[in-house]
Amino acid sequence: MTVRERRRLFLCVLLAAVVGGLTALAYRFSLFPGLDRLQGLATDATIFRSRQGNRASRVVLVQIDDQSVADLRERYGRVFSWPRSLHAQVLRQLLDARARVIVFDLLFDAPGCPGANSGPCPGDDDLAAALEGAGSDGRATGTAGRRVILARAGSPPEPVAPAAGGPYRFADVVAPIPAFANRSPAPAHIQTSLDADGTVRRLPLVVSARDELIPAMALQAAAAYLRRPRPFDDLGAGYVLFAGRRIPTDPAYQVLINYLGPPSHRPALLPDTPVPGVSFKDVLQGTFDRSVVEDKVVFVGVTALGFADDFWVPTSRAGVKMTGVEIHAQTAEMLLQGSYLTEQGPTSTVATTLALSLLTGILLARWQPVLAGATTGICFALYVAFATYYGWSSEQQVQRATTFIVLNSVYPGVGMLGTTVVVLLYRILFEQAEQRATKNAMGKYLSPPVLTEVLKDPEALRLGGQKREMTVLFSDIRGFTPLSEHIAPERLVLFLNEYLTAMTDVVFAHRGVLDKYMGDGIMAFWGAPNDEPDHAVLACRTGYEMVRRLQELQGGWVAQGFPTLDVRVGINTGVMTVGNVGSRTRFDYTVVGDAVNLAARLEEANKEYHTTIMIGETTRQRVHGTFATRSLDLVTLRGKETPSAIYELLCPRDEVDRLLPPGYLVIWEEAVMAYKEGRLAQAQAGFQRCLALRPDDGPAQVFRDRCIALAAPVALVPAAGTPT
Repeated sequence: MTVRERRRLFLCVLLAAVVGGLTALAYRFSLFPGLDRLQGLATDATIFRSRQGNRASRVVLVQIDDQSVADLRERYGRVFSWPRSLHAQVLRQLLDARARVIVFDLLFDAPGCPGANSGPCPGDDDLAAALEGAGSDGRATGTAGRRVILARAGSPPEPVAPAAGGPYRFADVVAPIPAFANRSPAPAHIQTSLDADGTVRRLPLVVSARDELIPAMALQAAAAYLRRPRPFDDLGAGYVLFAGRRIPTDPAYQVLINYLGPPSHRPALLPDTPVPGVSFKDVLQGTFDRSVVEDKVVFVGVTALGFADDFWVPTSRAGVKMTGVEIHAQTAEMLLQGSYLTEQGPTSTVATTLALSLLTGILLARWQPVLAGATTGICFALYVAFATYYGWSSEQQVQRATTFIVLNSVYPGVGMLGTTVVVLLYRILFEQAEQRATKNAMGKYLSPPVLTEVLKDPEALRLGGQKREMTVLFSDIRGFTPLSEHIAPERLVLFLNEYLTAMTDVVFAHRGVLDKYMGDGIMAFWGAPNDEPDHAVLACRTGYEMVRRLQELQGGWVAQGFPTLDVRVGINTGVMTVGNVGSRTRFDYTVVGDAVNLAARLEEANKEYHTTIMIGETTRQRVHGTFATRSLDLVTLRGKETPSAIYELLCPRDEVDRLLPPGYLVIWEEAVMAYKEGRLAQAQAGFQRCLALRPDDGPAQVFRDRCIALAAPVALVPAAGTPT
């Protein structure tokens, strides 16, 4: 991992931690209620929808439905003015049908007859007698007074939530009249809890009123069904102990209702409803199926339209709300089934939010933004799917009860989304700007492949240098200075642009770095900023291709009136210093050192030896298996005492047979060896043989002439006054 990649990873993870931490704080302190509402909707969509198709096995609804209201209105008037004798008759019918528990979700808080406070009310007396009979029924053994449960309501309707947790408190309670309350003393409140979006997802299992703990109607009914002596055994931190089971709650003892399915009181709109029901009028007339209510908890309540006792619930469909009586019935079924829901705890939610945010930051740091963004989206979708699956498969069995964990998907999702936005903005605004600046600056002298590598780590182009073995190339047009004096400036510029463009393309094609232009000269190097093991081979291929490319350009130039031109190339390999050399405001990415100086001298030396491409000793060693070369001479650089061997680069080895006469290189090397050993006559003969094979061989002409000059006798000039 490069320095730049490590820095990016650190910054992206830091940004992810900040975003994840802020999201976690927003969750812990509910800074954005809209997100809490969104979590409710997410829970509805993922958890509650999967409960469709379930059916209650222990609860039944006796519905005061539209038909019952219509049939009884003409004779008895509005529902709440019906004589209590009707409810007494329904109670007796249900008792006779062997219903185990009967729950009236109706407030009998006032006498049923006008003026009954000053005299008897036959309907009330009838209901009181029915309640008395129900309580003394032997089948209610151990639950005396709780076989029939009457509703109570808090007053005023809005409770007070204690700051440090605990049940909701009401100042007072609306209870049945004494004639009924004395015969059904079990308290049971009918309060529900609305979330911020007006949906009922929770129900307080216990509330407080007048220093008394009052259980929910559903809890009281479930306890009576199980013939428990008390509606609950204990209250703990985040749970209600019921029938030996811990019911998970929030600090206010509100339980998350595990709804069976959609509302049941509109079977025409929503078939296959979860809670079976019978009509109030059918029970009143005794024409109902008694097996439906046998050994069941029967909830009696209003389901007709227009009575404002209906609520939106997570499983509402087709615009149908659920009546209050069914909410209590479905809650009672949940308690009896022991199938509870609990929300993911704060610590776990915070940890999940931070973990997914950090994962997003790491992905965005390591991968390209588009790929990382797509992967992040896939990860979030998988998490939501896992949240749904985990809620229904990761069961915690506690004494025959099953608690399903509802994972929070909104806040981890917000953390991932926020991290994605922040990190991508960072990368776009800062990294992309940095890359564009680097690309604009370096694109002038780096080949596209090298530039791509550099953009991955611009730190490689820092001010300063490092030593490494590299190869450097110098090229120049032979005889350009005299030529430029006879060409109009505008034509000269066009000529130079065409030439330099062609040569630069060759350099870039072989992954070279263009160091600078020097008039008609070019300086390039290989081996930096990226490691290039074959830097010497690439440089030699570049020099060879430059010569061939120049030959291709000659035809067009000659047609324009330019003379035939030649190029000189010097190449050397060695340890040199590479880096940004200059000031902090302006610098060049270049190479310096003795090896660089030798390459420049080799380019100039071509003129003396009549060669085109001259290379140093180290370069020859690196390319010996790839290119054919021939030794030339030993030269001593200015400031150096040790001479350096120089060589001519001829052609690639696979082209030797095509470009050179057979045995030519052997003849040449023998002639050079004779020359170095002072066997001038033998050397001269060897160079002459080379010229016979290649008449235009410049170095052979140079060395033959040297041999002739060295072999000629030296003429002595007499001193002045000396007799001859």
